[in-house]
Amino acid sequence: MHLNKYQISGIRYHISGIRLCYLLLVTCYLLPVTCKSQNALGEEIYEQKSNFTPVIKDAAVKQTDQPEIVDTVKKITNVTYTSPGNPYKTSFETSNIEPAKMVNEPLNKLYQSMLKVGMGNYVMPYADVFFNSLRSKELYWGVRYNHLSSDASFAGLGKTNFADDNASLYAKKFYKKHTLSAEANYNRNSVHYYGFSTAVYSPSDPSNYQQIFQNFQGKLRLQSHYGDTAKNINQDVHLNYYNYGDHYNTFENNVFANALLTNHIEKASFLVLASVDYYNVHSSHDTINNTIAKVYPHIAVGGEKWKGTIGIEGVLDNFSPTNSNFSPTGSKSYFYPRVNIFYDVFQSIIIPYAGLDGGLQKNSYKSLSSVNPFVLSNLDYKNTDNKYNVYGGLRGALSSNLSYDAKVLYGRYNNMAYYLADYNYNAKDNPYANRYNVVYMNTNSLNVNGQLKYQLKQKLNIIAKGNYYGYTITDTTNVKPWHKPNFDLTFSAHYNLKSKIILKADIFVIGKQWALQQASANGIIAELPVQLPGITDINLGAEYRYTKMLSFFANFNNIGNFSYYRWDKYPTQRFNFMVGLSFIPF
Repeated sequence: MHLNKYQISGIRYHISGIRLCYLLLVTCYLLPVTCKSQNALGEEIYEQKSNFTPVIKDAAVKQTDQPEIVDTVKKITNVTYTSPGNPYKTSFETSNIEPAKMVNEPLNKLYQSMLKVGMGNYVMPYADVFFNSLRSKELYWGVRYNHLSSDASFAGLGKTNFADDNASLYAKKFYKKHTLSAEANYNRNSVHYYGFSTAVYSPSDPSNYQQIFQNFQGKLRLQSHYGDTAKNINQDVHLNYYNYGDHYNTFENNVFANALLTNHIEKASFLVLASVDYYNVHSSHDTINNTIAKVYPHIAVGGEKWKGTIGIEGVLDNFSPTNSNFSPTGSKSYFYPRVNIFYDVFQSIIIPYAGLDGGLQKNSYKSLSSVNPFVLSNLDYKNTDNKYNVYGGLRGALSSNLSYDAKVLYGRYNNMAYYLADYNYNAKDNPYANRYNVVYMNTNSLNVNGQLKYQLKQKLNIIAKGNYYGYTITDTTNVKPWHKPNFDLTFSAHYNLKSKIILKADIFVIGKQWALQQASANGIIAELPVQLPGITDINLGAEYRYTKMLSFFANFNNIGNFSYYRWDKYPTQRFNFMVGLSFIPF
């Protein structure tokens, strides 16, 4: 420990005091001796008496020769603080507050009717009429009718005019926990088999090659709304019927019923979808009865970033034609596993997904003629067995406005339907050999597709998508995938300028496809596969909303004025346009 300067000064002061005391004692001791030695010169003796006796007292604190070291660092003991637990009682009196009132957003005004009419070149009238009830918590109903026809013609071909008429009556009844829907539809579509040369055939009456499809349809639906609770099972039940017929006395009747049952337990959903599909086709050469029963139990589960569905579908297909030379007979059962899963890798930007599915596809007269209206009235019928589809892809949102989806699918099909030109001139319903038959071939199919979608609020909407198709026929050699294009592209844009001017554009591109054509060489007629050129169709449209009640529109189709063939022998209309208006009477 080091001494500071104040401690050293104190020690020096005590030592000086001790030395002074010793000096006084010595002086007092020698003073009498000095006085006696002066007697020889004349001795004079003075004697002074006093009561004072000098005494040196001991110091109150004796200093030692060794300095004492004083530690300046003070040790502080732990201090403990305590707080007395004496609660202070308070009182609070509540006062009444007026409850807040929710102000409902104003509901948009509904109108009971709308009329849209137009006229185009080729003498092409158009009409679309709506009439419906207003807003109600108990019942909603409406009716609709639309018409589109054309009197177009092509030089050197038969009469090409067509007419489409559709009428609907629909209603919904709302209950506390259920909704009951009903719908009645009538459709009439008239076309002509104009794919022949008037230099070879000169029919006097166009009705000889006219086709008229008529469809009467009724639908019922009962849907429950119990919410996602384990106590209740939600139901969604459909019951449909239609009667479909043509100009050549081919008729089809169909009854379809299905029910979806759903129950939610914690984070899992248990679902069962069951259906029965029966149709009867009566034609001049056969009567077909086909019943397809399906049951598909499955479960849907998921977490914060993933979701998946797994199940298996069982199918029973009973086919009973009266003439087994045209269609197979008997019952078959099928099982199709179905799995679908996706995982959100990062904030919905990258979502990979994969799956496995399949199914039985019904091929009836209505389904086949809806795709190609130029088919024969007497067809062979086989249902398509899609044994499996394996697929995988990526989807996500690159921003709040831009999303994407890319997918690769590989499937295997038994009895895939293809449309092939029929050159049987002796057929009663094909006197000009310009109608199509349906052939069924086993096929392996590869499909690669992608889609981009951009949406800027309600102002701009752009969609671009494309598909590549690859077909491999496995059960027949030297054939082509008839009328199956190898790719297609679609580009659509919709622009809304302050809800006043609406602009739209569509571009459709269809790749090359194979058709079977007749060729004559040296008096020998042969049927040869020919690849039809691709198709490009550009359409533009505009609408001007003069008021909320009145607007005007103009549509321009096939701006490139291309003559192309979706079905061989039947060219489509070249450039055509339509102008019209939309009006809300009340």
